[in-house]
Amino acid sequence: MNGHAYLIIAHSDYQLLQLMVKQLDDVRNDIYIHIDRKASFDGEEIQTSKSDLYILPQRLDARWGDFSLVEVEFLLFETAFNQGNYSYYHLLSGVDLPIKSQDYIHRYCEQHAGTEFIGFAQQASFQELYWRSQHYFLFAKDFHSTSLWKRGVRAAFVYFQDLVHYRRSKWEVKKGAQWCSVTCDFVRYLLAHRVEIYKAFHHTYCPDELFIQTLCWNSPFKERVNINLDEFEGCKRYIPWKDGHLLPVTVDDVELMLRSDKWFARKFSSQQPEVIEALLNKIQ
Repeated sequence: MNGHAYLIIAHSDYQLLQLMVKQLDDVRNDIYIHIDRKASFDGEEIQTSKSDLYILPQRLDARWGDFSLVEVEFLLFETAFNQGNYSYYHLLSGVDLPIKSQDYIHRYCEQHAGTEFIGFAQQASFQELYWRSQHYFLFAKDFHSTSLWKRGVRAAFVYFQDLVHYRRSKWEVKKGAQWCSVTCDFVRYLLAHRVEIYKAFHHTYCPDELFIQTLCWNSPFKERVNINLDEFEGCKRYIPWKDGHLLPVTVDDVELMLRSDKWFARKFSSQQPEVIEALLNKIQ
């Protein structure tokens, strides 16, 4: 059980997705891709020469902030787990790229075998976590909707829940980046707790940033986490943020990400070939 499974959530930028698959194409890897139902491509042209490639036939309609993203993750984890027991499962988005070689990533995982690379947001307040996780939000697929009617009804229902002291889960809730690299043992544990996760996080706010961290923290796997004050160091991802917003990587980021010991970075765009070229020419 030494191979790695790469699980990719794709919804846009087909050229970048093809490039990422090329960078992951290694005899030690298998690659699994979920393409969003709303995407304008089906992935038929993607090919590998070394890795086994699986493009999931089931295409879900994933929406920001909604439990549908958790369902996509479960679909990827379950498909890969049933196909073969891998030593590590890496969850990536379709706009990520590896910033270390496959030799580096495999060697690091062998040296730290059993470690769960999950990022925990140290700055998350109790109030934020409570609001996100303990309310049942109506119209969860439409958090970005500008409809004043939907927003008003949603806010009124949240207020009612506070009045009656409604509480969703007894777990200690944690938050962090949804992107992670986890062991076969943890994936087995995750799949075994699917029903509990559904009950606790369905119709919560951005549950994709809660459910893995919360399950891990409230389990024996807590002792196996790559604990780090830097959330993104914990999950080995280079992700530039500013004022709560994800920024695209730039040429200025390339040297910073390469000097780090992180494995993957986001968010790239095929419309910025100079950034991609600067990175690929220096990966070790």
